[in-house]
Amino acid sequence: MKTKPIVYEALHPDEVQMLPQRIRARLGEEAHEHDEWMVFHASLPLSDIVDRLNRLGRVPRMHRWRPNTSSDLDRILTWLAADQSDVEQDLAIDNLAARRDYLDDTPTLTAAQIHRLSGLASRNHSEPASRWKKEGKTFAVRLGRRDLYPAFQFEDGKPRPVVRQVLAALPPGMTPWQKAFWFASGNGWLDGDEPQQCLEDDQRVVEAARRLPEPAIG
Repeated sequence: MKTKPIVYEALHPDEVQMLPQRIRARLGEEAHEHDEWMVFHASLPLSDIVDRLNRLGRVPRMHRWRPNTSSDLDRILTWLAADQSDVEQDLAIDNLAARRDYLDDTPTLTAAQIHRLSGLASRNHSEPASRWKKEGKTFAVRLGRRDLYPAFQFEDGKPRPVVRQVLAALPPGMTPWQKAFWFASGNGWLDGDEPQQCLEDDQRVVEAARRLPEPAIG
């Protein structure tokens, strides 16, 4: 059965004043100049979608983020309309908040910034970052259309050798974001320190990566 489209109509300020008092009281007594009042009719649970939009709006710093591509927007709309349990919704929102917090707390570099720091004369600003990532010397997290490289991986314009060893020791199949969170989380094999703070002690941090599937001690 084909789902009927969502039908909506914008209300003029004078029409807003004609709404029942109980509706105006619930939505806000006054219609301000830039407010948008609309009436919707839908054959799907539109209230669930509105609730999810409101929950996304409460994620810290979410107001700074905008979809960078049509596929980003498609994914958001698919998520909003999906029939998910409250637990799945909570996990999705928590994950989004964790990513924003990570980017607020962890300095990152773009490929163009790495290009400048490396001193490479090439006009291709994606090099050498994309090549280093492909070679397993670094990793990057994705934000919209850009790769962002956590800055702790670099020293004097080049990847720190220990990062390649750590990435090779981590379990295969980890996503870039999972790797980022691992580097930034307290680790029982490192006495509670974050791996990204222990890169000078390369043997210990590589061993901590190798032991990731095992339960931590302490």
